[in-house]
Amino acid sequence: MIRIFSDLHWGHKASRVKELDVLESLVSGVDTVIFNGDTVEQKFEDSPAHVDHPLPSIGRLKDKIESLDSKAIFLTGNHDPEVSQAHYCTIDNGSVLITHGDAIFDAIAPWSANARILKKLVEQGLGKYHADGSNPFYDYLQVFKEASIKEHAILKDYDPTVWGKIEVFARQAWPPNRPLKILECWENAPKKATGLMAQFGMSPDFLIIGHTHKPDISVIGGTTVINTGAFLPWPGATAVDIDSTGITVRKVLHRKGEFSLGETVKRFKKEIDLQSLETPVPKNDKIRSRADSQVFA
Repeated sequence: MIRIFSDLHWGHKASRVKELDVLESLVSGVDTVIFNGDTVEQKFEDSPAHVDHPLPSIGRLKDKIESLDSKAIFLTGNHDPEVSQAHYCTIDNGSVLITHGDAIFDAIAPWSANARILKKLVEQGLGKYHADGSNPFYDYLQVFKEASIKEHAILKDYDPTVWGKIEVFARQAWPPNRPLKILECWENAPKKATGLMAQFGMSPDFLIIGHTHKPDISVIGGTTVINTGAFLPWPGATAVDIDSTGITVRKVLHRKGEFSLGETVKRFKKEIDLQSLETPVPKNDKIRSRADSQVFA
């Protein structure tokens, strides 16, 4: 069985994942676990503030998953664009596609205080983008990963003083219309996601994303778009299980610091060849990951 999560945001103060042991109940007995982006926080990871207090290590998470006899695949997100070189997975010759979803918006995170910076960086990247490569979809996603990497470099390091915390609060509260932007993105995400697929001539039966932190199941045309939410206090997370007979979406419960799988939200019957899982990565060294090459293998 394959199980998919997204947006653990391990290392972020708001994440409900504080220690790896709390994930055991969600991973035990699963053959392959796909972490669909924003698994760990990579912002500021090379900064002086993290010399004595380093951010979580993706290697530790990989070791933990393997100790439970499961295989881990880490796809990139906008908070961890260098966690691997893998931006998406496909199953059954593309009838099921898994990707984080940060490339569905031209500003990556339109609700962010850094939306203008991100949009400009994406525009610059797309100006150099060529759709005639061996995998134009992968190359397109890479533009958005590189924009996030550059945004991380532009942002100031976290200042733990009182004024620093005030600055962080002000940044999170800006722009004033942020709540409306978030609601707008929640509403538009499924159509944006299928639009991205159509741009590259793809029409998966199931498209599994994260990024917006809003658990959702929407049917757009012939594609069922499943958003797995986030491991944050609200609005919650779901897990997607894929076996040979279909796809199951289940709630992820969090009680007294422990995670467990809850009730089934939706079950889709579909014959699936689990051995057909593919994770495209570049065949050259032009694109490098900060993570160990075995992380995404």
